[in-house]
Amino acid sequence: MLKRIIIAAGIVFGLAVIVLGWEKTTSYVAGTREVLNQEADDRAPMRLERARIEALIQKEQQNVLAFEDKVADLEGRREATARGIEEAQSKLQTELDLLKRIKALLDEKRQKYAIGRQTYSFAEVNADALERVQEVDRMRESVSFNEGLVADLDAAIKQGRSGLAEAGKRLAELKNGMARLEQRNVNADIRLQVAQLANAIAGAPLSADSELEKAMRNFERRVSAKERHANARLSAGMGQFRIDYAPMIVTQDASAEITRMLGDVQQDGAVPSAPQSRTSAVEAIKGDAE
Repeated sequence: MLKRIIIAAGIVFGLAVIVLGWEKTTSYVAGTREVLNQEADDRAPMRLERARIEALIQKEQQNVLAFEDKVADLEGRREATARGIEEAQSKLQTELDLLKRIKALLDEKRQKYAIGRQTYSFAEVNADALERVQEVDRMRESVSFNEGLVADLDAAIKQGRSGLAEAGKRLAELKNGMARLEQRNVNADIRLQVAQLANAIAGAPLSADSELEKAMRNFERRVSAKERHANARLSAGMGQFRIDYAPMIVTQDASAEITRMLGDVQQDGAVPSAPQSRTSAVEAIKGDAE
């Protein structure tokens, strides 16, 4: 399965190179990788990002320690080389002193030389002197090389120590920065909690934004609308059926009318009876039957 995926990815990449060209394809790949990395960083939980940073800091600390060990190795090699130079210079001085004595013997041009308990010819002493001269030359070259090596080691050690100091300073700054970020993160969490509590308090019962207050305001709005509607309907209906309660204007003389009525009573001698009302149809049928 993995092999098929790799083959398919290779085919797609090859086609992209053929169509778009190498430079554009690689730029798209680089841009896509950058976008994916940024997206992953943005979506990663903060505690995961914090753990990742702590792991990176730990890794850098290990790198600093490993680099410090390398610088320590260079310092040890420098000390060993310096001791070798001192020993070589001491031996070189011994050889030079010996060559001076041999030169004094050779300057005598004798056939035989008694050195210690042995006797040597001029040729033997001369050959031994030539070998020692070559050895002294090799020693001088070695001392010169080692002196240059010590100078290079000193420069490398100085640079390494400077780099270690800078790395330690930078690492300390990163640790302090991480500690400050941790505190800022804690403060942000506290502020979020306070904001949540404030929002909860703002929506608490009997507050200005409580559900009860909102329901009361809504009910009041509906009652007011109903009152306005009723007033409007009442005003429209009273306009069509208006009752005039103005007093009637009397033009007759009441005294004259009373006098006339009293005169009619005196002439007849009795108060006229009230007119008989009309009998109903049922009463009339009963009368006929009797």
